[in-house]
Amino acid sequence: MRTSVLGFGCGSVLGRVGRGASLRAMNTAWNEGITLFDTARSYGFGEAEAVLGEFLRDKRQQAIVATKFGIDPQTPGTFKRMVLPAARAALSMKVLGIRKLVRHGGLHETVFGQFSVKVLRASIETSLRQLRTDYVDILYLHEAPVDAMHQQELLAELDALKRAGKVLRVGLYANSAVIAEGMANGPATLGAMQFGANPFDPVAAGFAERNRRGALLIGNHPFGSKERVARIAVTLAAVSRDESVPEELRHKLRRADWQVLLEAIFGVVLNTIGAHALVFSMIQTEHLHANARAVESCRFTGPELALLHERLLKAPAPGEP
Repeated sequence: MRTSVLGFGCGSVLGRVGRGASLRAMNTAWNEGITLFDTARSYGFGEAEAVLGEFLRDKRQQAIVATKFGIDPQTPGTFKRMVLPAARAALSMKVLGIRKLVRHGGLHETVFGQFSVKVLRASIETSLRQLRTDYVDILYLHEAPVDAMHQQELLAELDALKRAGKVLRVGLYANSAVIAEGMANGPATLGAMQFGANPFDPVAAGFAERNRRGALLIGNHPFGSKERVARIAVTLAAVSRDESVPEELRHKLRRADWQVLLEAIFGVVLNTIGAHALVFSMIQTEHLHANARAVESCRFTGPELALLHERLLKAPAPGEP
């Protein structure tokens, strides 16, 4: 399966961002050469796939489409349906309580772990209809626990979908511990793995070696939080001052701006952890362009990235000396 190294994640579509802004961001991504689009049955209160399907209606054969099942879409209450457009507009103004309303207000609780054959059949048919396609390139088990990948009836149904041509590759979307178990003992049905590409995670650090069956590895959101970004910046700054580090690498890290951080962490995830692609929710144009530049031209060499990853893995966690 050939895909762009950078993927467009649809987690914000019809959640934090409305239809028009979502379509504009998808178009910008496409013009940047991004062909991997990652969505889920649960995104956008169950409607994000429809927006992606609208965008890809004349581009489907050139795109790689990944979706997920296993989490029920949340249903917004009447009040939230009325206020969502205004709430999205207020997000940029950082109005107190608006972000919580957009994410949670007026919803029933999210239901995880929906991995029955009945749910799978209904979910994939809805996904295909919403996406305006007769197949998806990757279908992930969304936030799957270990036992989900060993349910024989479910696996048989997934294999049947592959034989029917409705799904080209079955994947596992989970935390790094579950992904590691899937690589070691998971069924042959699993041909793709998506995980949080945390550069401090020692489990994810071994994925390149564990991936003996050649599964497609997709990382997402390596920065994760403001706290993790700060920890990355502190670690790279420490490397830039370490005289045991080659001068050329120290020079590259001096006065590291955001683009340098992007290139360093993207390089670690793609070259050292071994991910084949990275998926982000890239709604803002400047973020999308910066990410694309970081993938296209990394200033760090392979040995430099290996050294940076080693230092990141040894970096103290917040609160540690």
